[in-house]
Amino acid sequence: MPTRIDHVIVATPTLGELEARCLQLGFAVVGGGTHPHLGTRNRLIVLDEGYIELLSIADESRVSPHLAQRVAQGGGWVGFAVQSDQIEAEVAARRSRGVDAHGPQPGRLVGPDGRERGWRVATVATDDLWASAEPLPFLIQHNTTGQRHRDELAGADELAPHANGAQSLRDVTIATDDLSRLRQRYATAYAMTTSDDAPTHDATLNATTLTAPFATGHERVILAQPTGDGIVRDRLATSGEGMALVTVAVDDLEATAALLTARHITYTRTPHAMLVALLTGSSAWLRFVAE
Repeated sequence: MPTRIDHVIVATPTLGELEARCLQLGFAVVGGGTHPHLGTRNRLIVLDEGYIELLSIADESRVSPHLAQRVAQGGGWVGFAVQSDQIEAEVAARRSRGVDAHGPQPGRLVGPDGRERGWRVATVATDDLWASAEPLPFLIQHNTTGQRHRDELAGADELAPHANGAQSLRDVTIATDDLSRLRQRYATAYAMTTSDDAPTHDATLNATTLTAPFATGHERVILAQPTGDGIVRDRLATSGEGMALVTVAVDDLEATAALLTARHITYTRTPHAMLVALLTGSSAWLRFVAE
């Protein structure tokens, strides 16, 4: 099974506006470039070994029709990747479970200064990365690891602390209208099983949830079926089954709240977290929790 969340992806028609919003939220934005094979461009928010990818279209003639449609609708969360240390073995294991596994295929990014970095990806049921990036993630193995990988992500920029205290990705919440079916899809495609014997109710999300943890670390995928109005139901209504919420761990939740307040950013407090819209008018939400 995969080891952790590698990165989450938010797309928008205008990359500069998305970057400005992330800077306002207290994130340091670095690196990026173009994906010649995908027709997209990006910037990154590096969080420990993971990152948030800010994405837009660079070449309409090469971009996936699936992604083009999502961006035309205003964008939002469009997918996420989980990391493998042995991608060929993972793909073989998928096929042994009867999964329609595709790949691994190479990918690359070219920075503004000509620097390149590469990886391999594997998908389920289709070669179209964006059609397979949610509600199931795609699998990725980068060509580098550790600090070298983090430096490559930053490109020509310098890695710096985030003003909001962000440290790492914690979880991804997937909106679904059929909790049991999606749980089975994760078990089949990724051998990820839920830690819950039965679904529990999340009052903040107004949804019934199941949690699928990774074998290492504190990261997890949360499967959520709405029981009323809220973030999960909104995601289903606007974009169908897929990502509704990404949780980021910060070193001091009160300090993060103070920064957002000082910058006049609207957020919602819950007993142990804060919710803030990443993109106004879309179903892309962030949740900040204490590390």
